[in-house]
Amino acid sequence: MGDGTGGTDSHDVPLSEIVGRRDLALTVVVEASNPAITWAVASELVEPAAYLRGGELLLTAGVNLPVTSEGVRDYVRSLVRAGVGAVGFGLAPVHAVVPERLVGQCRAQGLSLLEVPRTTPFAAVSRAVGEELEERHLRDVRRLGEAHQALARAVTAVDPVERVLAVLAQSLGGWAVLEPSDPSEPAHRTPGAPPETGTGLRPLLAKLVAPSGPRSAKAPSGDDEVFLHTVGVPPEERGVVLVGRSEPLGIADRAVLRTATALLDLLARTVDEEPPVPGRLLTRLLLDGGPDEETAPLLAPLADTRADQARGQEPRGTGTGTAHRAHAHAHGRGGEPGAYRVLRALPLARGRSTAPGDLPLGTQLVDRPGNGADPGGGPLVRAVLTDRGEAAHREHLDLLRAHGWVAAFGPAVPPQELPEADRKAASLLARARAVGAPMLWARDTDPFEALVDPVEAHGLSRDLLGPLAGDTKAARTLRATLHAWLARHGNWDRAAADLGVHRNSVRYRIGRIERELGADLADAEQRMRMWFALTRYVREGPGAPGAG
Repeated sequence: MGDGTGGTDSHDVPLSEIVGRRDLALTVVVEASNPAITWAVASELVEPAAYLRGGELLLTAGVNLPVTSEGVRDYVRSLVRAGVGAVGFGLAPVHAVVPERLVGQCRAQGLSLLEVPRTTPFAAVSRAVGEELEERHLRDVRRLGEAHQALARAVTAVDPVERVLAVLAQSLGGWAVLEPSDPSEPAHRTPGAPPETGTGLRPLLAKLVAPSGPRSAKAPSGDDEVFLHTVGVPPEERGVVLVGRSEPLGIADRAVLRTATALLDLLARTVDEEPPVPGRLLTRLLLDGGPDEETAPLLAPLADTRADQARGQEPRGTGTGTAHRAHAHAHGRGGEPGAYRVLRALPLARGRSTAPGDLPLGTQLVDRPGNGADPGGGPLVRAVLTDRGEAAHREHLDLLRAHGWVAAFGPAVPPQELPEADRKAASLLARARAVGAPMLWARDTDPFEALVDPVEAHGLSRDLLGPLAGDTKAARTLRATLHAWLARHGNWDRAAADLGVHRNSVRYRIGRIERELGADLADAEQRMRMWFALTRYVREGPGAPGAG
């Protein structure tokens, strides 16, 4: 069984935290370690194990619990084999107490067993597990963002390698070592790390730095579990990072380790010279974690290379093109001081397109995620740019379209809000690709309009409108009436004046709409849905509010 220390491939929560919630009033009947719970599921199947993935808190009232000891033994055995974390047994409505035959088998086979009182519904237990999982997930996200910020600052420290290792060790709650591939070179070690790498790890180190060797591994060493990851890209390996701690690495921990190794690789590429501007890596850190007050001022010269381009310089990764240099030089900043925008772009489905590295982006903060970053499999490009005003950005979008790319700009935000701006730019790009035109998040942008796919919105609107979605005169009249009535917040006289009819006609039509749709328009929720359906269906489909 698990020990509650957290899984490495999924989010989970120790059973003790679920039991410790007073609102559930759970009682531990059999305590078998502290298993990690991945979810709570209720089942009265005779053989539920076939439908479980492991780590669940199985909730049952014993409706189909076997009546014989042998049957209960096989039942518990199947749950243990499936990796079930624990069983929560409800005292109602079948059993007044937890059956002794189940208690005995859980104790014999090492399966945790809880008693769920009559006053606690299974739904409350499931919701509590979900809440605890969500809280842990948010905690991981916050920790990941803080670690990325600290790693970004470490790159600019006096001793960046030592500082990156120190941040890595602190973030993961262990020790860290950078072993160079050349045995004659000294290793970098954080406080708490062993003075020398154990002999048991030496063969593994040699395998990792081999040209055809693996990129990562883990192995026990004393009381710690050591995680190893190469620095560099084969065949030019530059060493191995070792992280030691007593607990397995979780999802967020592995993300921190990957970022740290990428930074160490970047630092290892420079000898006796200033480190290069790590545009791709910094872009990922900015969009995944967000800078703090110390690093935010450093963005301005990186996010706007137009001055360099106007002098005839072409910073690597910012794109070339005389037309763009002239455009950039001719337009001033014009944007909000201290604000930035996230650009996301994809090549158009048809026609030729400029290579990603040659795009006129006007910034050094450019990232080209690998395969899988775009659902369509295309070469996605994202970048961070100084806000230059809506007019300049619209011209920039047109310029990128001339290069065969469809793009979208997120809203103008301060540096700390770049991760959220990136998510909005991603949603806006999905819409831009659907309509085949570039898009800019402007001051008057409707966030629902920007985030909702137009094809899906039209289909949903058609379903919600039902018989009102037709192209007949009656359907158009009812749509126009409903639109006018909703726009006037249900005021009969004003809606009638807008439509040029008697108020009783409006009452009659609204009553007919309610009957045909089976809707109660006195309900604000249903009125909201109808307004969404009317506005999205009208824009993308046939008819118009005033058509009938």
